Amino acid sequence: MPRVTFVKKARKDNPVCKKGQSYYWWKFRYGGKRYSLTPPKQSQLTQSAYFGTLYSIQEEVEGYTLEEHSDWEGMLDDIKGQLEELQSETQDSLDNMPEQLQYAPTGELLQERIDALDSAISDIDCLDEPEEPDDEDYEREDFDDSEFEEEDDRNDAEREHEAEQDQLETEFYNEQTAENDAKFESFKEEGKSSVCEAIDQAIV
Repeated sequence: MPRVTFVKKARKDNPVCKKGQSYYWWKFRYGGKRYSLTPPKQSQLTQSAYFGTLYSIQEEVEGYTLEEHSDWEGMLDDIKGQLEELQSETQDSLDNMPEQLQYAPTGELLQERIDALDSAISDIDCLDEPEEPDDEDYEREDFDDSEFEEEDDRNDAEREHEAEQDQLETEFYNEQTAENDAKFESFKEEGKSSVCEAIDQAIV
């Protein structure tokens, strides 16, 4: 992987910035110098189409926002689809090689990648689903009017009781929502990390 250099102030204009601006650059052994205004992603630091695709998929996983529980399944389907497509392309490359080369080091590497992708896909299939959010109902307390003789006193007390119950109900649901959000936030980070770890094993 090439070494990345950060330049605080460009001495002259280049393909990504004007003189005086900061930028990053790196150079491959073959292919010339590359420039970027931001730190390059891992997918930009390889000339391997295979590695570049896997790194891009991992970067996509890390970028998923996953606002709702249902988004998790959609993300997994998308990622598995991309891995399956890469696996199919790798299989085609192997199948299109002359038979004698399929058992040479290059062919063996392609087969190793096909098998590793299969394992990655299987591992993603086995990942846990997020827990369904708690959806308990708040049980309001009934108003006890047995101790009141005057109707005005009873009405005032009932209004105060209902206002108190409204406040308690709001607090109950707010707390439930906060707990559900915290659980899902924790699951998202652990889940995305697990997906990237599954993909890691295909980087061979």
